[in-house]
Amino acid sequence: MEEYIPGVGIAAGSLQVKWELLNQHIRSKSLKLENGETVNIFINFENVLNNVTMMRNLNSSVNFHKQKLVIELESSILNLISFYRTYFKKEGVNPRIYLYSTSLVSPSQQMTSYNKFYRSYYQNRYMQNPQFKGIGAIINKIIIPEIKLILSYVPGCYFIESRTFDSSIVPMIIASFSKHKNIILSSDVFDTLYLFRPNFTMIYIKRRYSHFNVISTIDAAVDSIIKNENPFGLSIFYSELYYKLLLSIKGSKIRNIHSAKGFGYGRFMNLIKDGLSKDIILRDFESIDSVLQLFPEKYRKDIKIAFQCTDLEVQYDLLGDVDIEEIQSQIIDKIDIASLEALNNKRFLNFPINITGLIG
Repeated sequence: MEEYIPGVGIAAGSLQVKWELLNQHIRSKSLKLENGETVNIFINFENVLNNVTMMRNLNSSVNFHKQKLVIELESSILNLISFYRTYFKKEGVNPRIYLYSTSLVSPSQQMTSYNKFYRSYYQNRYMQNPQFKGIGAIINKIIIPEIKLILSYVPGCYFIESRTFDSSIVPMIIASFSKHKNIILSSDVFDTLYLFRPNFTMIYIKRRYSHFNVISTIDAAVDSIIKNENPFGLSIFYSELYYKLLLSIKGSKIRNIHSAKGFGYGRFMNLIKDGLSKDIILRDFESIDSVLQLFPEKYRKDIKIAFQCTDLEVQYDLLGDVDIEEIQSQIIDKIDIASLEALNNKRFLNFPINITGLIG
């Protein structure tokens, strides 16, 4: 049997942003943090799931070193929370940290009324694809339940799963019954929609291979999507409506949004510029229908569907009281510091948790 090669923990560890870099984005924002206040910190757990499937020797670890893989991954997830909890404590605020994710075994999504296969790729990847089915089962049946249980004993830290709706609106739901300021840390470009929402600071962590970038402004987000374009020509996308249109064209694999695959940003940009110069469209529009005329007819229906899916408000409006109560019910505070310390000294002996940062 091959020796276990640690490394799966980087799936969570790669979401840690150095404090000096965080300072540049957190301290410079208009969302000023005041000493002693409580702040909601949201961390997109789906980024960890995506990173796991890119790990080397994954199937070998799943088949022959399951226990070590589980412990290393759980430890790295808890240390991710500890890392940000420690940082925000240092900044003088009281962080309430939420890991959020869409359930891997959730029933049909509410957004299927707009997009029949909404999020089906995401679930099929982890629960049906033979290449990742093993790790999917481990994450769903072991990792998530155990992290949920452990966090229920950690003060102010929670694991939140959504079932019938995309977890991207979990921060929006929690903010609706909380008056605290909100900070989101995510590698999902879809979460950059929160850049337009008041009382939110969005830290977009864009890491791919050797490239690493941290983005917290809408102009930087636009620039990261459309490259090699004159920055003056991109200013149209600094408005929320056109930014959603841009994300609609970009698409989202995990959400099955691929409205104009192969259309190309260059062609898209030329159509927008041409429409503006000829006064066919306005710089601010109220209905996607007023812009669709710019596109070839074969793309229009798909772009409209994608635009509706790329909208936090549309998804939020589909929620019922039961959905919101389901989120609230997962915010559990049991608190048992002694048991957490004992767990670190036994279960996580080979992959220790920064227990001081987690509970301090």
